[in-house]
Amino acid sequence: MMTRQRANLTAALCWVMIIGVSPVQASTQVNFHGTLIDNPPCDITGDNDPIYVDFDEVGITKIDGINYMQDFTLTITCGSDLGNNVALYMGYDGMNAPFDRDAVQTDIRGLGIRLYYKGEIVAPNNDDIPIVMSSGSIKTIALSAVPVKDDSIDLLEGPFNATGTVEIRYP
Repeated sequence: MMTRQRANLTAALCWVMIIGVSPVQASTQVNFHGTLIDNPPCDITGDNDPIYVDFDEVGITKIDGINYMQDFTLTITCGSDLGNNVALYMGYDGMNAPFDRDAVQTDIRGLGIRLYYKGEIVAPNNDDIPIVMSSGSIKTIALSAVPVKDDSIDLLEGPFNATGTVEIRYP
């Protein structure tokens, strides 16, 4: 009886060793390449720096996401280290208004500011708006900002402020 178990175990081990042997293998070398840059080769400036959009006096009852829209521009200048036709991405960061995920919150509860690029809303914390640039190029980006409100809140008179950050992100 012991001999039969030992013979079965030996056969099983031989089978495992035969299966465990790999057939002929193929391989190839992989090379990686890139360029490190010290400083980002592009700069953003606005109509004024920091960019300041003044809505002046805003009538509470006239805030509708269209009235009081203010246009402003950013100028992106890229240095000679960028390359040609490089896909950069414009990002916009800021605290979302609780009542409107497409607006940044102002310091007044129930009031936010929406940003537009090419007629489309740019939601805060968005970083995927493509902008193609080349070495030594300059591009002007036209943006618009407009106040929006939460209709369930009665806004009170007074000054308001909001802050957002526009960035150019490299691939």
